[in-house]
Amino acid sequence: MDTNEKLEALKKFYSEIAGKNHFELLGVTQDADDAAIRSAYFGLMKKYGADYFHHVTATDDRKAIDEVNRQLRLAYDAIGKKSKREAYIASLNGEPESPADKAIDIAEVFQAEQALSQARILMERGEFAVAIKKLEKARKIDGSSLETKVRLFYAQFMNMTVDENNKRNPIAVKEIRETLEGACDELPNAAYLRTYLGDIENLEGNAEAATKWYKQALKLDPDNLTAKRQLMLLEERQKKPAQPAATSFLDKIKALFNKKL
Repeated sequence: MDTNEKLEALKKFYSEIAGKNHFELLGVTQDADDAAIRSAYFGLMKKYGADYFHHVTATDDRKAIDEVNRQLRLAYDAIGKKSKREAYIASLNGEPESPADKAIDIAEVFQAEQALSQARILMERGEFAVAIKKLEKARKIDGSSLETKVRLFYAQFMNMTVDENNKRNPIAVKEIRETLEGACDELPNAAYLRTYLGDIENLEGNAEAATKWYKQALKLDPDNLTAKRQLMLLEERQKKPAQPAATSFLDKIKALFNKKL
């Protein structure tokens, strides 16, 4: 399905939102568990996620994209966890929702979004240790946020200590790499995720894998400056001729001696 087909599908979905409750919007039944609802949500985000339509500028189309994404996030936030789901089902059955519980939920969502936003800025500055604290706070509030998890694992990699050979813990690196690679299916349009994977492979000395990830990031976001810069550096490095091995002092003496003979 190309971009135009995806946009038409999203607009059709948007036209059918009115009157649907959260279960109907996500296409699940009220007896669905956390895993089933999570799967349904991410399946819809693969089709309608705003990242995929970042290039769309038409006002009506943008309105449909933003509203669909907002409604999907609201639905998942309301029924993604068992405790919240039970409260929402009660409200559907005519039982009033506790104003105190509702206020707490809104406050928690705001705190998680604020912590994540602060972490993004800190990571851009290279302040990974502080960013990790913000991301851990956001994840404690909302453990379902895949973006928070991805950024936390990347920040942990970047904050990792190296040994005397400039090597990181291979077990920890393997876990981080596998986690981020696994997230690619659920975040198909996240250029930052591919850039993170490129950075990891680059710092681990895997130029070919790094190049692959940076190119994927640029395919999703041609204006990704980090991916552009790193890819250019990798390509320049590959073009440089191999440096001749350094001549030892003993070899120089031997060469001088042979020359005199």
